[in-house]
Amino acid sequence: MNQNTKPQPDAEKKISAAAAVKLIFGALVCFALVAAVIFSNVQQLQLTNEIAAKQKEYNDMQSENVRMQTELAGKASNKKVQEYAENVLGMHVLNPSQVEYIQIQTDDVVELPEEEQGFFNSIKNAFESFAEYMKG
Repeated sequence: MNQNTKPQPDAEKKISAAAAVKLIFGALVCFALVAAVIFSNVQQLQLTNEIAAKQKEYNDMQSENVRMQTELAGKASNKKVQEYAENVLGMHVLNPSQVEYIQIQTDDVVELPEEEQGFFNSIKNAFESFAEYMKG
């Protein structure tokens, strides 16, 4: 028998073992990539569901706002205010015959003329106003 024939099966085993390791490593990489894609899709689906829930909540809030604005407008209408004033406060609308107008006379105003000041009084007043200005 030849010695060269025996090492060939060992070489084939080494090659097949290396190929098996590469195959396993490749399978693990593929599995990791598939797992990452699935995880990404799950997160995207969760975020989409959260966005839909928040959008529904926002729409409900807008509807509630419109309802409350309508209710407020109804309560503040002139008819409601008039009914409240008549029924609760006992007030009534005035008749035109109940309205009285008054006229104020301005002709009776008395105006006092300024007194004429002498030379010394004007100097004194100027000095007093200057002193007040300096005091602050």
